[in-house]
Amino acid sequence: MENTRRNFLKTAGLSGLGLVAASPFAAYATTPEELASIGEQASRTPPQAFNMSGYAAPKLDVVRIGFVGIGNRGMGAVERMNKIEGVEIKALCDLRPERVNIAKKLVEASGHRPETYSGNPDAWKKLCERTDLDLIYIVTPWALHTPIAVFSMNHGKHVCVEVPAAKTLEESWQLVETSERTKKHCMMTENCCYDFTELLTLNMARHGFFGEIVHCEGAYIHNLQELVFSKEHFYQMWELDEMYKRTGNLYPTHGLGPICQVLNINRGDQMDYLVSMSSNDFVLGNLAKELAAKDDFYKPYVGKPFNGNMSTTAIRTKKGKTIMVQYDVSSPDPTPAFSWLAVLKAWH
Repeated sequence: MENTRRNFLKTAGLSGLGLVAASPFAAYATTPEELASIGEQASRTPPQAFNMSGYAAPKLDVVRIGFVGIGNRGMGAVERMNKIEGVEIKALCDLRPERVNIAKKLVEASGHRPETYSGNPDAWKKLCERTDLDLIYIVTPWALHTPIAVFSMNHGKHVCVEVPAAKTLEESWQLVETSERTKKHCMMTENCCYDFTELLTLNMARHGFFGEIVHCEGAYIHNLQELVFSKEHFYQMWELDEMYKRTGNLYPTHGLGPICQVLNINRGDQMDYLVSMSSNDFVLGNLAKELAAKDDFYKPYVGKPFNGNMSTTAIRTKKGKTIMVQYDVSSPDPTPAFSWLAVLKAWH
């Protein structure tokens, strides 16, 4: 197989696992050190140990699962798996004991008898080291996605990891190389690839309903102002912290995932290069000031370089198809939580 993945990352600086970090134009590099780091990461071309595309691990009659992270989406994942036959929920982990206890009561009512881990920031390591688990399901804050996934695969476990699976190019390579070396599946649980509308459209595209598709657009446009500044919703304000630590599209795969399926990316075509830019922030910084004037809790966020309102990325494929992906979680907007294939330009 041609070095398609590495060439794309080297050329474009796009981590397909969840971060538009920097283009060749260094649009998001804010310091010389950052620019140098981007160059070093993008120039990496580690040898491919094994092609995981199309690989199927041996079938398991019962999948023994351990969950790490039982917050908002984590509890939902536990609830879904609790309803599926052939699943045994054997371990539950969260920093907060109360979240673990809620999940434990839920699954015990269905006959599962999980061990619990909580109270220690490294408690997840003991869970992942167990020898009686097949799959680790990771639903933690973003910064822990790659470390837990890599640790789990190195301890013989398959991995499901929430979006984004990685935050940097280096983390992306860690996931790829560890999965290839261990032959353990590392699946990013991008739900929009499997929702009804997306699968219906994919089926129509594969049956030629649209003719040849030459352009797709997708987006994550969702007003999260109240949630990111909420003291209760994102534990320890972790998502608000993400909003000023990096610039660009922090959450591209809701739109990009289904589009890649429709355009057969890495199954006949490949992403070649991109151009990406973001607007200034016109909302979050002002909101931080307003909240800080009433509550000292928010004073540390005043003056932070929050991510711009709208990020727009244009991608061209090797076969000359084009993609536009957008991201906006701070503008007042009545549109749905996310959309994809907003425009489908095709010829018949």
